[in-house]
Amino acid sequence: MPEFDFDNEVRQVDAVELESVKKLVQLLGSTLKSLLLYPSNNPIPEEFKRKLYAGFGEFLDKYDELKLEVNSRRFLYGETPVYEEGEKEEGLVRKLHADGIRELAFLKGLESEELDGFLDVMEESLKQRDLDEDLVTMLWEKDLNNVKYLVVDDLMDVDVPAAEDVPDNWDFEQLLRSEMELAGQEADSGGKAYEDLSYRYKQEQTKELLRKLKEFSPEEVERIQQLLEMEDRRRTLDEFLDVLAEVLVAEEDVSEFKEIMNAMNRVLDVLVNVADFHSAANIIHRLRNLESTLTEASGGKTQTVSEKMDMALQVIDRAGTEENINRVSLVLNEKEMLDLTWVRRYLLSLGQSSVVPIIHMLGDLKELKTRKMVCEVLAEKAKDRMELLREGLSDQRWYVVRNIIWVIGTVGLEEGAKLLKPIAKHREVRVRKETVASLIKIPGSQAGSLLISFLEDEDKKVRLLASRGLARKREQQAVPALVKMIKGEEFRDKTPDEKKSLLEGLVAIAGEEAIPFLVKVISKRRWLKRDKHNETRVLAIGALSLIDEPRAHEALSHLKKKRNKGVRQACEHALRRVQTRRARQSEKVPTV
Repeated sequence: MPEFDFDNEVRQVDAVELESVKKLVQLLGSTLKSLLLYPSNNPIPEEFKRKLYAGFGEFLDKYDELKLEVNSRRFLYGETPVYEEGEKEEGLVRKLHADGIRELAFLKGLESEELDGFLDVMEESLKQRDLDEDLVTMLWEKDLNNVKYLVVDDLMDVDVPAAEDVPDNWDFEQLLRSEMELAGQEADSGGKAYEDLSYRYKQEQTKELLRKLKEFSPEEVERIQQLLEMEDRRRTLDEFLDVLAEVLVAEEDVSEFKEIMNAMNRVLDVLVNVADFHSAANIIHRLRNLESTLTEASGGKTQTVSEKMDMALQVIDRAGTEENINRVSLVLNEKEMLDLTWVRRYLLSLGQSSVVPIIHMLGDLKELKTRKMVCEVLAEKAKDRMELLREGLSDQRWYVVRNIIWVIGTVGLEEGAKLLKPIAKHREVRVRKETVASLIKIPGSQAGSLLISFLEDEDKKVRLLASRGLARKREQQAVPALVKMIKGEEFRDKTPDEKKSLLEGLVAIAGEEAIPFLVKVISKRRWLKRDKHNETRVLAIGALSLIDEPRAHEALSHLKKKRNKGVRQACEHALRRVQTRRARQSEKVPTV
């Protein structure tokens, strides 16, 4: 997913913009409340969602983004409160804040499916307090490209002891300032410190740490000191590696070179054990670059250069073995304060033979953020070797399988559909949902065919996700399947939201060609289960109104003359919506 910059800059907001934000956020809260109060087949929540989507479209077209700060019980826009919940109200704001979300942003290009996905997650999390997944996990699974959220750092969100528990004579500020000044001097001399993501990460954290100094316990203070001391060790190790690089180039005796490589194995083991992935990644990087240095020093690629490089690559391969990757998992589970940026770089620096052991990490890691990082690493490493991911798809733990399916969808290559085919009947519904989400991202006819098969899944949520995905992809081969389902006897007994999704999916894919078929559905009369059939007719009228073509509008005008009162009223309502839509479109057309 694309990154979004949650900066702290406060810009001036005029009264008109502020009032628009208040109305939109109030509508967001009201929409969610309607979803909690009314059953799924009630038209009231649907009307709220329609208004909310229209409101977001209008606001984002004008201002590009809606970024809200999440307080304990209120939303802030800039520095101004725009929405507040009661003290005892357990609503949208409190839920977001309780699960660690501190900023929420909706971006221009927000699609109705994304807004529906966000509302679905919030509705489910508020209705069911004992969910086995937290809110951040559920939002991540939805893969909402235009809904972004900032999760508070675990360190900054802990319950902290009273200030008096911290020793008064501990001069943390002086120590921290001296550390930053030293880093600043290095940056001035060569500019390299500012290129170090780890340095920038810690620089941002220090500002918050200074503000919360008295809130930390002595144990936490000791942990911070250890982190700062690690920076000193890294600088020393970097100097050592500079010298070692010269030794490796100058060393002509292959047996001596081998001894140095054995020592490198032991050094990497120690660095991983102490969670210094910055230095470990540095060593791997230097070993990979050794070939060009050796070749240049030897005046060409000699037999000796090849032997030395074989030994260097063996060190890299050893770092990616099952045993050593297992060690990485243990460290990640034990260490609370860890910059995952360098863990990611270290794993990416390893060879292709490390892919399967890295897959196995997903079954061992306890934290969501570390599993997500590993998934991102696999997505990078598997671009050229997709078949390596097959190992994770056969894992007995459903969550490992789901993670690998996410990786396949993120890579987004056609061959991914072939890997996903055996998973289509997986017993775990969460795995099937992720399979559908990934198939939506994968191009090609094989992905389309597999996605169509999910229209008959035993779980309604999976079927809905599949029908919306087919519409989003404009999957032409789905038209016959959709027509067959809508014509079938079982269609009238489906829930209104599923009927609506299938009908609107057909319209999204077939467009104007769907008009004759929809007219037949609307015109057809039945004596058995008339209520269910009339419900289908009304929903088909709504789908027909989405086709922005004269033929569709003419068909609605003709159907408005039907004897059935419900059909007439639905057609009249649909025509009013068409007129409103046209009026809005004409307002947006610039005058010359």
